Amino acid sequence: MKIKVLKADGNQAGTVEFPDEIFAAPVNETLLWEAVETYRANMRQGTAKTKSRGEVEGSSRKLFPQKHLGRARVGSARSPTRVHGGVAHGPRPRSYRKGLPAKMRQRALLEALKQKLQMGNVVVMEDIELEEPKTKFVVQALAPVRDSSKVSLLLVPAQHSPELLRAARNIASLDLMPEADLNAYAVWRRQKLVLFKSACKPLVERYR
Repeated sequence: MKIKVLKADGNQAGTVEFPDEIFAAPVNETLLWEAVETYRANMRQGTAKTKSRGEVEGSSRKLFPQKHLGRARVGSARSPTRVHGGVAHGPRPRSYRKGLPAKMRQRALLEALKQKLQMGNVVVMEDIELEEPKTKFVVQALAPVRDSSKVSLLLVPAQHSPELLRAARNIASLDLMPEADLNAYAVWRRQKLVLFKSACKPLVERYR
Protein backbone atom coordinates (compact mmCIF):
# COMPACT_ATOMS: atom_id res chain seq x y z
CA MET A 1 0.00 0.00 0.00
CA LYS A 2 1.22 3.47 -0.90
CA ILE A 3 0.81 6.55 1.28
CA LYS A 4 1.10 10.07 -0.07
CA VAL A 5 3.84 12.29 1.34
CA LEU A 6 2.53 15.74 2.23
CA LYS A 7 4.46 18.99 2.27
CA ALA A 8 3.84 21.64 4.92
CA ASP A 9 1.72 23.55 2.38
CA GLY A 10 -0.54 20.52 1.82
CA ASN A 11 0.78 19.57 -1.63
CA GLN A 12 1.91 16.06 -2.46
CA ALA A 13 5.63 15.23 -2.62
CA GLY A 14 5.75 11.61 -3.78
CA THR A 15 4.70 8.44 -1.99
CA VAL A 16 6.00 5.94 0.55
CA GLU A 17 5.29 2.24 0.18
CA PHE A 18 4.34 -0.06 3.05
CA PRO A 19 4.60 -3.70 1.81
CA ASP A 20 1.20 -5.41 1.55
CA GLU A 21 2.58 -8.75 2.69
CA ILE A 22 3.41 -7.15 6.06
CA PHE A 23 0.90 -4.35 6.60
CA ALA A 24 -2.18 -5.59 4.73
CA ALA A 25 -2.54 -8.81 6.74
CA PRO A 26 -5.45 -9.12 9.21
CA VAL A 27 -4.88 -7.38 12.55
CA ASN A 28 -4.36 -9.64 15.56
CA GLU A 29 -6.66 -7.69 17.87
CA THR A 30 -6.19 -10.13 20.75
CA LEU A 31 -2.45 -9.48 20.88
CA LEU A 32 -2.97 -5.74 20.53
CA TRP A 33 -5.52 -5.73 23.36
CA GLU A 34 -3.15 -7.72 25.59
CA ALA A 35 -0.28 -5.30 24.90
CA VAL A 36 -2.45 -2.23 25.58
CA GLU A 37 -3.70 -3.72 28.85
CA THR A 38 -0.10 -4.46 29.87
CA TYR A 39 1.08 -0.91 29.19
CA ARG A 40 -1.90 0.56 31.03
CA ALA A 41 -1.43 -1.75 34.02
CA ASN A 42 2.26 -0.82 34.25
CA MET A 43 1.35 2.87 34.45
CA ARG A 44 -0.79 2.32 37.57
CA GLN A 45 0.82 3.50 40.79
CA GLY A 46 -0.92 1.06 43.10
CA THR A 47 -0.76 3.46 46.08
CA ALA A 48 -4.44 3.34 47.14
CA LYS A 49 -4.74 2.48 50.84
CA THR A 50 -7.33 2.56 53.60
CA LYS A 51 -6.84 2.11 57.35
CA SER A 52 -7.93 -1.10 58.97
CA ARG A 53 -9.44 -1.26 62.46
CA GLY A 54 -5.95 -1.74 63.84
CA GLU A 55 -4.68 1.48 62.28
CA VAL A 56 -7.39 4.06 63.04
CA GLU A 57 -7.19 6.18 66.18
CA GLY A 58 -9.36 5.38 69.18
CA SER A 59 -9.60 3.05 72.15
CA SER A 60 -10.02 -0.68 71.59
CA ARG A 61 -12.01 -1.21 74.80
CA LYS A 62 -15.55 -2.58 74.71
CA LEU A 63 -17.91 0.41 74.70
CA PHE A 64 -20.45 -1.00 77.19
CA PRO A 65 -21.27 -4.33 78.82
CA GLN A 66 -22.37 -7.24 76.69
CA LYS A 67 -25.55 -7.91 78.73
CA HIS A 68 -28.25 -6.34 80.87
CA LEU A 69 -28.62 -3.07 78.90
CA GLY A 70 -31.24 -4.29 76.44
CA ARG A 71 -29.36 -3.15 73.38
CA ALA A 72 -27.29 -4.74 70.63
CA ARG A 73 -23.86 -6.10 71.34
CA VAL A 74 -21.00 -3.78 70.44
CA GLY A 75 -17.25 -3.99 70.67
CA SER A 76 -14.54 -1.47 69.83
CA ALA A 77 -15.24 2.00 68.45
CA ARG A 78 -12.74 1.14 65.72
CA SER A 79 -15.02 -1.56 64.30
CA PRO A 80 -15.71 -1.27 60.54
CA THR A 81 -19.45 -1.13 61.31
CA ARG A 82 -19.13 2.20 63.17
CA VAL A 83 -18.63 5.75 61.89
CA HIS A 84 -14.92 6.66 61.82
CA GLY A 85 -14.04 3.00 62.27
CA GLY A 86 -11.58 1.07 60.15
CA VAL A 87 -12.31 -0.20 56.64
CA ALA A 88 -12.83 -3.91 56.13
CA HIS A 89 -11.12 -5.43 53.06
CA GLY A 90 -10.04 -2.03 51.72
CA PRO A 91 -7.31 -1.48 49.09
CA ARG A 92 -3.70 -1.93 50.11
CA PRO A 93 -0.54 -0.78 48.27
CA ARG A 94 0.30 -3.29 45.55
CA SER A 95 1.97 -3.63 42.18
CA TYR A 96 -0.21 -4.02 39.10
CA ARG A 97 2.81 -4.70 36.91
CA LYS A 98 2.51 -7.25 34.11
CA GLY A 99 5.18 -8.72 31.89
CA LEU A 100 5.11 -8.97 28.11
CA PRO A 101 7.90 -10.77 26.19
CA ALA A 102 9.98 -8.63 23.85
CA LYS A 103 8.80 -10.48 20.73
CA MET A 104 5.18 -9.94 21.71
CA ARG A 105 5.84 -6.22 22.27
CA GLN A 106 7.42 -5.95 18.83
CA ARG A 107 4.58 -7.85 17.22
CA ALA A 108 1.97 -5.76 19.05
CA LEU A 109 3.54 -2.59 17.63
CA LEU A 110 3.17 -4.06 14.15
CA GLU A 111 -0.50 -4.87 14.83
CA ALA A 112 -1.10 -1.28 16.00
CA LEU A 113 0.57 0.08 12.85
CA LYS A 114 -1.47 -2.26 10.64
CA GLN A 115 -4.68 -1.15 12.32
CA LYS A 116 -3.88 2.53 11.76
CA LEU A 117 -2.87 1.94 8.13
CA GLN A 118 -5.91 -0.14 7.28
CA MET A 119 -8.24 2.44 8.84
CA GLY A 120 -6.60 5.25 6.85
CA ASN A 121 -5.29 7.01 9.94
CA VAL A 122 -1.61 7.23 8.92
CA VAL A 123 -0.21 10.42 7.40
CA VAL A 124 3.31 10.76 6.02
CA MET A 125 4.79 14.23 5.77
CA GLU A 126 8.13 15.75 4.96
CA ASP A 127 10.40 16.43 7.92
CA ILE A 128 9.75 19.72 9.70
CA GLU A 129 12.71 22.09 9.61
CA LEU A 130 12.27 24.61 12.41
CA GLU A 131 13.73 28.10 12.17
CA GLU A 132 13.26 28.44 15.92
CA PRO A 133 11.84 26.05 18.55
CA LYS A 134 8.47 27.83 18.54
CA THR A 135 5.04 26.24 18.74
CA LYS A 136 3.57 28.35 15.93
CA PHE A 137 5.90 26.78 13.36
CA VAL A 138 4.78 23.26 14.31
CA VAL A 139 1.10 24.31 14.26
CA GLN A 140 1.56 25.76 10.77
CA ALA A 141 3.33 22.64 9.52
CA LEU A 142 0.61 20.34 10.89
CA ALA A 143 -2.28 22.44 9.56
CA PRO A 144 -2.84 20.21 6.46
CA VAL A 145 -2.88 17.11 8.69
CA ARG A 146 -4.84 18.33 11.67
CA ASP A 147 -8.19 19.28 10.17
CA SER A 148 -9.65 19.66 13.67
CA SER A 149 -8.16 20.61 17.01
CA LYS A 150 -10.07 17.69 18.52
CA VAL A 151 -8.12 15.11 16.48
CA SER A 152 -5.32 13.65 18.58
CA LEU A 153 -1.98 12.99 16.88
CA LEU A 154 1.20 11.01 17.44
CA LEU A 155 4.09 12.72 15.66
CA VAL A 156 7.00 10.39 14.84
CA PRO A 157 10.36 11.84 13.75
CA ALA A 158 13.28 9.57 12.80
CA GLN A 159 15.51 10.94 15.58
CA HIS A 160 15.03 12.61 18.94
CA SER A 161 14.93 16.38 18.43
CA PRO A 162 15.07 18.64 21.51
CA GLU A 163 14.01 21.65 19.41
CA LEU A 164 10.96 19.87 18.01
CA LEU A 165 10.03 18.53 21.44
CA ARG A 166 10.25 22.00 22.94
CA ALA A 167 8.10 23.46 20.17
CA ALA A 168 5.43 20.73 20.23
CA ARG A 169 5.09 19.83 23.89
CA ASN A 170 2.33 22.32 24.76
CA ILE A 171 0.06 21.53 21.79
CA ALA A 172 -3.11 19.86 23.04
CA SER A 173 -3.66 16.19 22.13
CA LEU A 174 -0.25 15.87 20.43
CA ASP A 175 2.38 13.33 21.44
CA LEU A 176 5.92 13.30 20.08
CA MET A 177 7.89 10.03 20.02
CA PRO A 178 10.98 9.07 17.99
CA GLU A 179 10.69 6.05 15.71
CA ALA A 180 13.04 3.96 17.88
CA ASP A 181 10.85 4.49 20.98
CA LEU A 182 7.49 3.56 19.43
CA ASN A 183 5.27 1.10 21.25
CA ALA A 184 1.82 -0.38 20.63
CA TYR A 185 0.08 1.70 23.30
CA ALA A 186 1.45 5.02 22.02
CA VAL A 187 0.25 4.24 18.49
CA TRP A 188 -3.14 2.89 19.63
CA ARG A 189 -4.16 5.73 21.94
CA ARG A 190 -4.01 8.57 19.38
CA GLN A 191 -6.44 8.92 16.49
CA LYS A 192 -3.87 9.67 13.78
CA LEU A 193 -0.26 8.61 13.31
CA VAL A 194 1.88 11.26 11.60
CA LEU A 195 5.15 9.83 10.33
CA PHE A 196 8.02 11.93 9.07
CA LYS A 197 9.27 10.61 5.74
CA SER A 198 12.70 9.86 7.22
CA ALA A 199 11.09 7.62 9.89
CA CYS A 200 9.24 5.37 7.41
CA LYS A 201 12.19 3.38 6.07
CA PRO A 202 13.61 2.23 9.46
CA LEU A 203 10.06 1.43 10.63
CA VAL A 204 9.41 -0.83 7.62
CA GLU A 205 12.86 -2.42 7.90
CA ARG A 206 12.01 -3.66 11.42
CA TYR A 207 9.55 -6.19 10.02
CA ARG A 208 11.12 -7.26 6.72
